[in-house]
Amino acid sequence: MSIGERDIALFFLGWRGFVDTADAVLADHELGRVDHRILYVVVRQPGITISELAGALGISRQALHRPLSGLLRRGYVTRSASARSGRERALSATEAGGVVEHAATGPQLAQLEQVVAVTGPAALAGWRTVMRRLAESTLAAAPPGTHHLIEG
Repeated sequence: MSIGERDIALFFLGWRGFVDTADAVLADHELGRVDHRILYVVVRQPGITISELAGALGISRQALHRPLSGLLRRGYVTRSASARSGRERALSATEAGGVVEHAATGPQLAQLEQVVAVTGPAALAGWRTVMRRLAESTLAAAPPGTHHLIEG
């Protein structure tokens, strides 16, 4: 089997089909994809530090500053002293942040469930293998505390 240009096009189009619904939900709240990624991780790992979050997202703390500040200002995320160190800041999603995250992620989960219902468990296993291989270098650089997001 050979991979070609049409496979890249399918990947791009599949991604677009996957994010369109979430993008619409996020637009209703004047949020973007980076906001969704932040909320996704913070909802699933309450107490994550800013450094850990930046590592999990694969971005610098400086790049994280603007979108995180917006989420804090709008009351979707809270910041407090970390239990490990008073110098670190721990992040948690507020109830409102969880509601927005679920509204954006829920349809994506439903879409994946519908696709798997049609394609079957073998296709799901293959897809997970491909995704894990694509994510190898990202996972290697991510903080170990965030690996639970994909394990299990």
